[in-house]
Amino acid sequence: MKICFVALNGYAAIGGRAGTSHIGGAERQTALLARELARRGHMVSLVVLDHGQADGEAIQGVRVFKAYARDAGLPGLRFFSPRLTGLWSALRRASADVYYQRMAEQTTGIVAAFCRRHGKRFFFASASDYDCLPELPRLRKPREAVLYRYGLRRADRVLVQTRHQREMMRTGFGVEAEVLSNAAEDLADRSVVSAPGGALARDAGEASGRLAASGSDRGAAPDARGPEVCEPRLSEEFAVGGTKGLRVLWIGRYTPEKRLEWVFEIAGACSNLTFDIVGDATGGSRYAEDLKARAKRCENVRLLGRVAHEQIGALYRRSDVLLCTSEREGFPNTFLEAWSLGVPVVTTFDPDGVVAEFGLGRVATCVPGVIEALQVTAADGVGRERMRVCCRAYFEREHRVERVVDRFEALLAGTGSAV
Repeated sequence: MKICFVALNGYAAIGGRAGTSHIGGAERQTALLARELARRGHMVSLVVLDHGQADGEAIQGVRVFKAYARDAGLPGLRFFSPRLTGLWSALRRASADVYYQRMAEQTTGIVAAFCRRHGKRFFFASASDYDCLPELPRLRKPREAVLYRYGLRRADRVLVQTRHQREMMRTGFGVEAEVLSNAAEDLADRSVVSAPGGALARDAGEASGRLAASGSDRGAAPDARGPEVCEPRLSEEFAVGGTKGLRVLWIGRYTPEKRLEWVFEIAGACSNLTFDIVGDATGGSRYAEDLKARAKRCENVRLLGRVAHEQIGALYRRSDVLLCTSEREGFPNTFLEAWSLGVPVVTTFDPDGVVAEFGLGRVATCVPGVIEALQVTAADGVGRERMRVCCRAYFEREHRVERVVDRFEALLAGTGSAV
């Protein structure tokens, strides 16, 4: 089948020139699906912005077409030319049977209109809860909201990350959606393994059986593939030296909804814990600068800035807990990456209640609650190991790329539903 993914900021995520675009969750999900479908023999293309690359170049089996340069055109007119005309032309060159676009934006409506005009199928996928809110708080211009609503209502399939988002789409937009789990790379597959079939692998298999037997499973039981991993050598800038207590990792952008300021308050009350902060602001802001200034006053907090994705696995492996302080999310890729290595979460946001239901960490809704959850986790080594096994088992069952793409292929063929 010929499938075209539309991710204008997706060039770096698919393996194009580094630094050409921000790689967020939507771009990473799109790249994972595209690469795996290409590996399975589908004819896969991707439409991205023009960064000066050759049009139609092949990257990891995916043909990459360019739409327009980010700043090309005259203000006030650039929506029509080159943005509308450039995107339309790239969609035509892709010549696919199915077009897939992820995240609420005006591109949703343009791709839907193209598919409607040319008799193609259009799949839309949500990237976060914000895409499912009828007020569309992230779309600043009326035109963006109008085009998004147009595209959403004309999609042949609307895919969401959680059952909660499915209900939001139904009540907020009158749209019936299907749940398709996010995919994630299995970071354990990249690891140096100790003995094959070690403790984590054995316990993950046993946990898989318990989950299936409980009647709570939402898919096939996983294979026991989780080896016990040896922590790799970290590059010098991440060397720790002298840390004690629980090692806590926080990953995200410096934006108000991520509530990074909570971490500094939590760190002040948890001097026995060490906090590593990965990420930065996507643009300069007073909010971000204030956060950096606060971090300098916390002896047990380190700001690591942006970290190459190739190194992120090393940070997970030397962490005991992933901390999420967000007000709202979809289904964070960071959760899946952490769980693939058996790292539990302490989180203020629990997508569809899976963290609590499957023992993947602890949930709290306020700063004192997070402090308590971290201290309980620090004191309970047996509980941490139990959560570690549950995390690995849950990842195997629900979020391995191969399993998610199996479900996606059924949707493409029209022979199944996501859930």
